[in-house]
Amino acid sequence: MAGHTYFDFIVPAGSLTDTDKIAYGDFMIKAEVLGNPINQDSWISGPENGFRCDSSPKVHYHGCVYPDVISQFWLTATPDVSEEAEHVWKAQNQPALTLPPSGTPKKIPGSRASGEPLQRMVNAADKKANNDKSARYCRTYWGRGYSQNNTMQCDEYPFQSTYQGSAMGGAATSHFSVDVISTAHNRKAGEHLDKFYNDQRILDQDRFYVDVLRADGQPYGRGDAIPVGPAAPIEYPQCENSSMPEVKDVTTKSPPTDTFQNYARNTPDGWTGGDSTYSVTLPDGRRLWVFSDTFLGPLNSDGTRPTNAKLVNSTFVVQNGEQLTTITGGTKENPDAIMPPTEPGYWYWAGDAMLADINGTKYLQVMYQEYHRFGEGAWDWRFNRNVVATFSLDDLREPERIDQLPSSANVVWGSALLEASRSGDGYTYIYGLSDAPINKKMRVARVKGTDLSRVDGWQFFDMQEGSWMRDEREGAASLTGVANEYSVTPWNGGFVLISQDSTEAFSGKIRIWHSCNPYGPYASRVDHNLVYHMPEPGPYGSYGDGNIISYNAHVHPSLQQGDVWTLSYNVNSMDNRVSWDGAHYRDPGIYRPRFVSFRLEPS
Repeated sequence: MAGHTYFDFIVPAGSLTDTDKIAYGDFMIKAEVLGNPINQDSWISGPENGFRCDSSPKVHYHGCVYPDVISQFWLTATPDVSEEAEHVWKAQNQPALTLPPSGTPKKIPGSRASGEPLQRMVNAADKKANNDKSARYCRTYWGRGYSQNNTMQCDEYPFQSTYQGSAMGGAATSHFSVDVISTAHNRKAGEHLDKFYNDQRILDQDRFYVDVLRADGQPYGRGDAIPVGPAAPIEYPQCENSSMPEVKDVTTKSPPTDTFQNYARNTPDGWTGGDSTYSVTLPDGRRLWVFSDTFLGPLNSDGTRPTNAKLVNSTFVVQNGEQLTTITGGTKENPDAIMPPTEPGYWYWAGDAMLADINGTKYLQVMYQEYHRFGEGAWDWRFNRNVVATFSLDDLREPERIDQLPSSANVVWGSALLEASRSGDGYTYIYGLSDAPINKKMRVARVKGTDLSRVDGWQFFDMQEGSWMRDEREGAASLTGVANEYSVTPWNGGFVLISQDSTEAFSGKIRIWHSCNPYGPYASRVDHNLVYHMPEPGPYGSYGDGNIISYNAHVHPSLQQGDVWTLSYNVNSMDNRVSWDGAHYRDPGIYRPRFVSFRLEPS
C-alpha cells in the first residue's frame, strides 16, 4: 500500500573549527519480501545513499542534502526580472553577441545543455574581484555614467558569487558576459538567487545549473523579450510643393575650407586631417565638428607630416568663429580617441551627431560604429555593432554613457540623422545602410523625441509591409545607391537626400533625391540629379593617382544660409605607408574635407 516512512539519523556535529558544521552520513534501505516464492533469499538491498548535513551561516537554519545531486536554478522571466533573464539566456545561447568580445569562440558555462555547472563562491574578497572586473568592462562599454543615477547596474553572468565569474574564471574573456540592466531587475534576480542558495543549501564549491524559463513556465527563446510585428502603419502625406530640386551656382573651396587649412598648418598638437566630418550647432552657437580617423599636429616646417604623427580614431573640433580647438580623449601628453578601442583590434568610426533633450537637460549624442580587424589584409575588417555616445556639454572629452543600438541585422546605423525638430512629425529619423561594395541600400528607423538611446522605442521602416516594424530584422532596405554617409534635409515642404552614388565603385558623383516624407520613397530626375562631380579620385583625377579616393558626401544644416547649402566630402589615399614618401606624409592636404556650396531651387 502507498505511504511514507520517516527515518531518524544521528550524525556527528562536524568540526568545531568548521563554520559550516558539515557532517556526512550514509544509509542503505534493506527490505524483506514476505512469502517470496522464487528463492529463499527474501531480502532486497537498495543503493547506498550519501548525504550531507550542515548548520552553515551561509544558508538559513540547519538541514541535509544529497551533495552528489547537481541542483537546478530556474530563472523565470517574470516582468520584474525580464532584463536579467534576457541577459542570462543570451550569454548561454548567443555568447558571440555578448560583451566583451573574444578572439576565440565564446563558450559560457552554467546551462544544463553546456554540461558545465557553476560553483557557488562565498569568499567576499573573491566576489569583489569578480564585481570590480565586470564593472571595469561596463565602464568601458557603457561609459562612466552607465548607472544613470543608480537606475542601472552592471550585471555579469556567470554570477559574481561563482567561481566562474569574470575574475575567478580565468584571465581570458571567452567565459563571461557583462551587460547593463535595470537596478530593480538586478536586485530582484539577486533575491531569487539567494533564495535558491538557501532552499537548496548551496554551500561553497557546490555545483548548480542555471536555465531560463518564460513567465508561463515554458522554455525561454530569443523572441520572448523582444517585441516583434507592426508598430504603426506607414503614412504618405502629399507634399505641398511637389517640384523636384534643381542645383544651381556650385562653388568649390567654400567656407570653412580656409579655416581648416590654416589651423592644420599652424596647430602645435591639434587636428591636421581627418574624415567623416559631421557637424552640429551647440546651444551657445559654436559649431562642433565630429571626425573619425584623425591625424594630430604639428606639421613639419615645409608642410609635410612627420612619420611619428599621432593618429587617433575619433576626435571633436570646436569652431568659434575662425578659431578651432581640437578635443581628444586621453591626456595632453598622450592623446587618445574620444571613443578609445574597447579591445585590441577594435575601433570606432563616427556617425552623425545631434543634440538630445533628456529629462530637460541638453546632451550631445554621437552615433558610432564599432569595427573589428580579423586579419592582416587591407580589407580584413568587419562591422561589429552600433552604439550611441551621450556627452555632457560641460565635458566633451569622454562620454557620460554609451548605449548599444540595434545591431542584429548587420545594418550600419548613423549615416545620417534628422532631428524631431526638423522632421515635422515629432520623430527623430535614424538613417543607415546595408553595406556592400556597390549598390548599398538605405535603411530607415525612427524614435519618438530626441533621445537615440531609447532603443525600446525604435521602429524600422518596411515599405512592402506598409508598416513601421518593432524589430530591426523586420525592417527592409529601400533606396539603392546611397553611400555610407549621406544627409536628409527638409526643403520646400519635402525632403532632399544627398549622397555619393554607390551604383559605381569609387564613384566621383554626388547625387540628389527628393521625397515628400523623411522615409521616402525617394526619387530623382536622371538627367538633373547630379550635385557635383568630385574631381580628385582615380588615375584620371586631379591628383593623377589611382590610390586617391573620395567619399562621405553630405550636407551640413549648420552651414545653411537661406537657399545656399554647403556639403563636405572626404579625400583619402590607399597608400598607407608610414614613410617620408607615403601619401599622407608627403602631402597632408590630401586627407582633409572639401567644402562645396550650391543653391537649391524648384525645377
